[in-house]
Amino acid sequence: MFNAPTLATMGLLITGIILAAPVLLKGFKRRGKGVFYEQNYMIQRAPQMATLANVVIIVSAFFAANNFLVPTELQPILTLAASLPESISSVVSWVGVAIFMSGLVFMIGGWYSLGEMFSTDAEVLEGHKVRKNGLLKYVMHPAYSGIIQCCLGTSLAAVSLAAALITLAVVAPLWLRRAKYEEQLLLESLGPDYREYGEEMHWRRLVPRFIPIGV
Repeated sequence: MFNAPTLATMGLLITGIILAAPVLLKGFKRRGKGVFYEQNYMIQRAPQMATLANVVIIVSAFFAANNFLVPTELQPILTLAASLPESISSVVSWVGVAIFMSGLVFMIGGWYSLGEMFSTDAEVLEGHKVRKNGLLKYVMHPAYSGIIQCCLGTSLAAVSLAAALITLAVVAPLWLRRAKYEEQLLLESLGPDYREYGEEMHWRRLVPRFIPIGV
């Protein structure tokens, strides 16, 4: 029997998949068809692969937190759920669920905000334009912000210190690097229009500008 935070996370995940499917399908169809396509592995694939590897750890942590399939000796490595007082573990888990929900909003909302400018890879599309609508009014890379929030939120929901550290030390820096690269690419392609947008946003890449601090 899975605990309540795990069930809530699963419910949000299923909802997110349903909502994201239409825009993701269009993004995959656009992939590789732009006027410029980045080939560098560290820009193009490393953030995705690191995120995928972290997801595997997070899923394993959820299994461990629910005493499901994971050997007993590995459970303390993957999750602190059994090591912390139940009240603290529960608070951490539900905070994680809330962050995960926010992450889904930013990630999926970011894809929809980009509209026809959305591709699943780093590239400049035909007729590329600066977009300032939707979540792009609050943060320059809402989808990347959402991915990081999703990883951090699910790490906390599973009470996994290991997964949270990987999110902050590996996943977040890789997506931040990609965001900065894309900005340079768009500055070269779109010129003053994109620079004006960046300055309006105070170059807030991952943390919405209504939050006092952040990058």
